[in-house]
Amino acid sequence: MINASHVQALEGRARPLYLSAAALLTLAIFAIDLSIPPSTGIAALYVVPLLIASYAGSPRLHIYATWLVSLLIVAAILRVPVVELPAVVILNRLVALAVVWTSVSIVVRLRQTTTRLEARTRDLTDTKYALDQSAIVATTNTRGTITFANDKFCEISKYSREELLGQDHRILNSGYHPKEFIRNLWQTIANGHIWRGEIRNRAKDGSIYWVDTTIVPFLDERGKPYQYIAIRYEITERKRSEEKLREQAALARLGEMAAVVAHEVKNPIAGIRGALQVIVSRMPADQRDRSIIGDIISRLDALNGIVQDLLLYSRPRQVKREPVDVRSLIDNTAELLRRDPALSGTRLQIDGSPDPVSADPEQLRIALQNLLMNAAQAMGGQGAIDVTLAADAESCRIGIRDHGPPGR
Repeated sequence: MINASHVQALEGRARPLYLSAAALLTLAIFAIDLSIPPSTGIAALYVVPLLIASYAGSPRLHIYATWLVSLLIVAAILRVPVVELPAVVILNRLVALAVVWTSVSIVVRLRQTTTRLEARTRDLTDTKYALDQSAIVATTNTRGTITFANDKFCEISKYSREELLGQDHRILNSGYHPKEFIRNLWQTIANGHIWRGEIRNRAKDGSIYWVDTTIVPFLDERGKPYQYIAIRYEITERKRSEEKLREQAALARLGEMAAVVAHEVKNPIAGIRGALQVIVSRMPADQRDRSIIGDIISRLDALNGIVQDLLLYSRPRQVKREPVDVRSLIDNTAELLRRDPALSGTRLQIDGSPDPVSADPEQLRIALQNLLMNAAQAMGGQGAIDVTLAADAESCRIGIRDHGPPGR
């Protein structure tokens, strides 16, 4: 295949041949002009070598060549005294000079126009290349049918160009945007205005991607759109980052609310517990209701633990690592669960007794308490929970398995 660089190389090698041919032809015309009567119109033939030279030389060289030819046209009649020259000969030479300079003027202007067009074409080509490398570009007619799709469009949509051409953008519809959104888009561009916005599309393989879109209508002499060009930039990662930021903001607000609720509940719990302890201290040792109050205090302690979890969620503290005996921690946590009458029928079957591991005992206790409580509640407070412990030099694995609801 011959490309632009090959054409330029061929033209570069051909320029000396053009110049040589133009020079030889000029000398030949001058020699003939000297050998025949000056009344003939051969001088106008100098236009031919000038046109040949125009293919190879610069506009400045072309002008110099024209002056040289003009001198040759005049020199050819200087062999005869001017006073003896017929008027028709002088007129003939003047016509030849006019033809030569007119032709050269036209050629120079055409070359200048061609050079400007080539420069503009090159600029447009470079701009298109840069746009194709960075943006998703498509053109559609007024019915929305895709008439052009660049490589970037095919790459992100996973469709081939043949699959896209002749279709409309509904082929990419993800069903995310309401009909009012699409209606507003079409009303805007149909009225000749530029539309900008973010659109969520679905690729051929089902994956979702977001694009920042600008749609520009091309208007005819009546101001009516006859074509639309859409320039898009993928912003999928940016949308994901924005979603994460929104989730983090929501969690932060939830944490603030949890902190307020925890503080409002924690103080009354402490007051009620203190009052119950005072009552218990004044009751006789054999008082039958002492155990009931003890159960109430235990339930308050469990509730206080939940409040403490909320505070920990709202303001996580720094991890404080120390050696932790995981089995003893699980035994103590299970004992707290058994104090709850609703979970008193739960039994723990622990397999393994690993060496102490480096961990934050308080946070580990909270995590184990939540897991064991979920397992016990899943069984309705009745049955066995299997706990397996295994540790190596770098980690500790804790497996907790319940047996499902009763009767299953």
